[in-house]
Amino acid sequence: MRYRRWSGALALLAVGSLAWSEGQAALDEALGALQARYDATRTLKAAFRQTLESPTLAGALEARGTVVFEKPNRMRWDYTGPDVQTIVGDGETLWIYQPDLKQVIKTPLRAAFQSSTPVTFLAGLGNVRRDFEPSLVTEDAQRWVIRLVPRQSDAGIGTLLLDIRKHDASVAEARITDAAGTVTTIRFEAEERNAAVPAGTFRFTPPPGVDVVTPPSS
Repeated sequence: MRYRRWSGALALLAVGSLAWSEGQAALDEALGALQARYDATRTLKAAFRQTLESPTLAGALEARGTVVFEKPNRMRWDYTGPDVQTIVGDGETLWIYQPDLKQVIKTPLRAAFQSSTPVTFLAGLGNVRRDFEPSLVTEDAQRWVIRLVPRQSDAGIGTLLLDIRKHDASVAEARITDAAGTVTTIRFEAEERNAAVPAGTFRFTPPPGVDVVTPPSS
């Protein structure tokens, strides 16, 4: 009886170790493919659809538009609806233009997006293994889903859930959860890599008659 108990326990341990090894191998494969893709990506253009859900909101907020990234730290988000706004990171400054409020928010880019902030990985500012604690959520024949938790402790920084297509390691969906429980889901479509980006894409000049607001430095 004791032998059977021990042999059963050893079998369970062996199965558990095998499952862990397979899970680790899948995670390593996903991280390697993802990092290799973004290491080889200079520019990225895509259409996006965004959903924001918050405990303080009665329902989800929907938005859509286009996004352009250029390494190492330039980005442009043009929201076409329902609320029109433009977000531009020119390498040094982050500009958030809200036409309906006749307002531009201006802040240092690094203050707004530290290297360990989840969304900065998409902009080429981060390194997935260095900046995040990764784990594999699920895997099937077509996709990996991985969770990235910033290694740097900061109450204002959330987690990033990436849905990655296996055939080319592109990100189909990014889901960012902040410390307050707000979930922002961004779905990417019609992606173009390493295409030429027009001059001036990442330059922003506040339009006449708008207020330029600079948040206080911490």
